[in-house]
Amino acid sequence: SACGPTTVTNSANGEKDNNVALRSFNILSLTSGCGGLDLGLKLAIANARVVCYCELDSFPASVLVARMEGKTLDEAPLWDSVATFDGKPWRGTVHIISSGFPCQPFSVAGRQQGVDDPRHLWPHIYRIVEEVRPRWCFFENVPGLLTTRTPDNQYAYQVVSDGLHELGYTIEAGLFSANEVGAPHERIRLFFLGKLENAKGGGARSQRGKAIRRSRPQDVRQGD
Repeated sequence: SACGPTTVTNSANGEKDNNVALRSFNILSLTSGCGGLDLGLKLAIANARVVCYCELDSFPASVLVARMEGKTLDEAPLWDSVATFDGKPWRGTVHIISSGFPCQPFSVAGRQQGVDDPRHLWPHIYRIVEEVRPRWCFFENVPGLLTTRTPDNQYAYQVVSDGLHELGYTIEAGLFSANEVGAPHERIRLFFLGKLENAKGGGARSQRGKAIRRSRPQDVRQGD
């Protein structure tokens, strides 16, 4: 079976609505976790709604279901694995892909095996971005992405940023902490925002020199 855009529920009144996807800023949420990134996007973008979630682990998936039932999150299909998710049916429907792809391969709390870790899901995220071609991408990970190197001596951060540039996206990235928004803990995280310059990717080539300079770990902007 496949997961694709269908008639969705208007969360404002609980009724089926064929046009709600046309009126909203549509989020495809990959490696959704408990939906934190999506809640943030909905706070920042008034007409944002999630049109599909993708989460393999049973506990966060159960939290997503509970939050959908409680109307905290938008009701939408829930797919299990990004490895089997087909993005092609969503092309032309999704405005932004969000993902907090697994941090364990890059976290200082683990072995930092990087791309050799079986939990390294970036290749699947890259494939889905290529299939969907949304105007925007919004990704989150740990700062270890800046220091972990691949077998060919690239920083893992470069693998992500260069991959997005190859698809035609210009990138802004920064390190931000939870206490900047009032939390009692620091919990620094790395965020990427990618914007598709044009459907053919030509704009990315003219920006590539600038993008590579920004790809170096020392050039990633710290949150104020």
